[in-house]
Amino acid sequence: MKHFSRWIAGSLWLVAVLFLGGCQTNTDQANSGQMASVEISGHSEVEILRAMKAVFQANGYEHMDDLTFDKKGSAWDTAAYGGWDTGGVWIRLKASVDKGPVGNYVIGCDAYRVVSHNQGVMEEEEKTPHTNRAECKRILDEIQARLASGTDAPAQP
Repeated sequence: MKHFSRWIAGSLWLVAVLFLGGCQTNTDQANSGQMASVEISGHSEVEILRAMKAVFQANGYEHMDDLTFDKKGSAWDTAAYGGWDTGGVWIRLKASVDKGPVGNYVIGCDAYRVVSHNQGVMEEEEKTPHTNRAECKRILDEIQARLASGTDAPAQP
């Protein structure tokens, strides 16, 4: 019975790895090389930056500098990535705005986990390969929708 339980646990783990590995998609990356990206057309870079800042802040992110936004991670983030760090883990999203070949813009986003947030040389930043990809994509989609609607009202989280 003991061996059977190990076999079941191992099989479930293998199925989970294969399933999760097969669920990744690159269709929304717009060839940016980033975790997520969207294309924006018909708007200036200034309009895009203004919408970007508003949407990130509406989603609970603090504007740190340039196109970097930080938010306190959940208890799960701290358990998974922070270990015993008393300040918990922060999630850092770094955005980019790049001029596309046909006058459009590609805005991208990468996610990082940060331990010892704002602790100078003690701060550790590590890219999260896929963990926060959905969050990046959701925020970029909100920016795109905000620009498409032409609204200057605060974005809803």
